[in-house]
Amino acid sequence: MSIRFSCFNKMAVALLVLSCATVCAQTKSVTDNRPVDIVVQGAMDSELQPLLDALDGKEEIQIAAWTFWRGKIGSKTVVVSRTEVGTINAVVSTTLAITTFKPKLVINQGTAGAHDPELKVFDIVVGEASVDFGAFRSAHADAGAGIEQSRWTPMPHRLRMDGKERVTFNNFPGDEEAMKTAMGTAYKQGRVIKGIIGSSFEFNKEIDRLNWVRKTFGASSEDMESVFAAGTAAGFKTRFLAIRIISNSEFHSPKFEEVAGKYCAAFVVDVIKRLK
Repeated sequence: MSIRFSCFNKMAVALLVLSCATVCAQTKSVTDNRPVDIVVQGAMDSELQPLLDALDGKEEIQIAAWTFWRGKIGSKTVVVSRTEVGTINAVVSTTLAITTFKPKLVINQGTAGAHDPELKVFDIVVGEASVDFGAFRSAHADAGAGIEQSRWTPMPHRLRMDGKERVTFNNFPGDEEAMKTAMGTAYKQGRVIKGIIGSSFEFNKEIDRLNWVRKTFGASSEDMESVFAAGTAAGFKTRFLAIRIISNSEFHSPKFEEVAGKYCAAFVVDVIKRLK
């Protein structure tokens, strides 16, 4: 019995040492405090591949449910972040990215549906601002009065910057310098325009709803992450820019074009190389 117990203890200790070594190696990688130039985000693998292909010396870093890759694109130190889809994922992955990698700039990029009927599939919208079009309050209506969007009005976000007075954000402006660089970057698949990038954890296909959002919030496009990453970056006083490509439009091209994610990521690689 004592021999078996001793062998078991030795095996347990060996496994514990191995586990600790693995955790320590991950912790060293995650807690490396070298600031990076840029964190660039995408929700899905189809929105990331050109960025990962361009990333020299890739190091994969897993933090809880979120995956990051650190390396270089051109002269820039870059972390590519797979945020995953939706509001919770966008906020948490952006928080982790900023606190862990301390970037000078966060770029959120990927596919989007059109709110502006003039936008064509593969056009790129550079976010002069990002807005939460799911944030609204409705006026009272009695039972049986129906659901009427005309009674809905936008509701802003408020952040208590530095723990002082709350600051009201009707939207979150994009970084001017990064926006200027993006607008001057060559792109062959469509147009590059400035616009307001809308976000909500919604997938809207009703034309009347799309028109209402555009009229009420000024949104050019819709996705599920940009504004939530933007608001998080604002709270951390980190520069931010959203760049979205139109992958589908209910007005004339409802089919989701997956290749759009590749086109957008390739464009963002070129933007990163041109950033000063």
